[in-house]
Amino acid sequence: MKILFVLPEYLPRMGGGIITNFSSLMPWLARAGHEVSVIYGSSFVNTPGGGKSTINGIEVEVLDTNLYAKFIPRFGRYETVPKLQRHLAAAWALWEQAQRNPPPDIVQVTDWGLLFLPWALREGPPVVASLHGSIGQIAQLDPLEGDRAADAIIQLIEVLGLSAIDSVITHSTNNVRFWTQKLARKVDLIRPVFVPENLPHEPGERTGRGLVIGRVQRWKGPHILCEALHLLGQGAPEIDWIGRDVPIHKSNGSTARHLSQTWPDVWGKKIHHLPEESPAQIRERQLTAGFVVVPSTWDVFNFTCVEAMTAGAPVICSSGVGASDLIENGVTGFVYEPTSGPSLAENIDRLLAMSPHHRSELGNAGAKAIKQALAPETVLPARLDLYHALSSQARKPLPVDDELINICSPAEATTSLDASLNEIALRRLLVHSFHRILRKFGLSRA
Repeated sequence: MKILFVLPEYLPRMGGGIITNFSSLMPWLARAGHEVSVIYGSSFVNTPGGGKSTINGIEVEVLDTNLYAKFIPRFGRYETVPKLQRHLAAAWALWEQAQRNPPPDIVQVTDWGLLFLPWALREGPPVVASLHGSIGQIAQLDPLEGDRAADAIIQLIEVLGLSAIDSVITHSTNNVRFWTQKLARKVDLIRPVFVPENLPHEPGERTGRGLVIGRVQRWKGPHILCEALHLLGQGAPEIDWIGRDVPIHKSNGSTARHLSQTWPDVWGKKIHHLPEESPAQIRERQLTAGFVVVPSTWDVFNFTCVEAMTAGAPVICSSGVGASDLIENGVTGFVYEPTSGPSLAENIDRLLAMSPHHRSELGNAGAKAIKQALAPETVLPARLDLYHALSSQARKPLPVDDELINICSPAEATTSLDASLNEIALRRLLVHSFHRILRKFGLSRA
């Protein structure tokens, strides 16, 4: 079977859960005898001329910047909502670039970046949409001023498009419930493949420090961890938080700055924020950390949790994290209420009260549980059964007059921005332009 993956990011770039998930999955599909390829890119991940390479036996192709630039003006009608314009342009550029290659039997796309749309709107092979945390879903949890108009449209497009696509899958029961309610359709639970390969060494002596791996972002739960450590007072452990700072409330905001102002006794004192590190460096930390906290109030899955568990680290995980499905509370790790600082504090205190021997037993039990639950022989059969069932079915294309086609297809002619700006009062345009010029030259704090 020929399987094409269409992704917003992939190796050799460093990234988050999408890269971890698919770089683990695809080599095992290839070993099972399938012809696997990937094309990836987004509005900010693209290369002039594109380019192909082979990584771990997988043919990898990156988005051509020239194609992306071609589609930007074809969505000129959305120039006043540039976030939507950029994502649609990237999705269609990836689709057109993929048409240069022989057609696959199955296409698997992600929800992020609206990458599923062109494949849903055009005739072609069956399409599986893999739900990893869509733009609209993230915006619902962590809205930013200036993006609200685009996010509202994107949320509507996601529901319409994902409702019409051949198959929808995700990794966790939390996300199954979320999208089943949104889409009023079946959403299949298919676990990811995860095999801890190339470990640098066996876990050695663990430090007394805690560890968090993730962006400093509101839904990643830093404020819940701050509250928990504040409640623990003098008994609070030192914790290293590895990950980049992300805006809060506004595009020029800083979550780390907000935390240092809100929790000055914790952020920078007990929680030490450090920049992103390479996978090898993170793995080394997971092998030596006293414990790992996964404090997200929500996460579709969170591979840092299973990475830490396979490294034998005792893990304290929020039940809002999809990977918490795989933890038996008190046996293979600890699970706490996702928005409760007191609940997290209680579990940190509970773990710190354990002897080093019992912590080691907890970590070892977690490692064994993950290796069994996410082994290729455990999770691949359900995925392959889905692929085979879809490949034997005919696509059901949308009616030619479907409104989603009109909303999300590229226009043949470019559209002028002037027509949209003419609908905005001149006074508001002038005031906005004046303040924007001041901000550009550093003359205003607004």
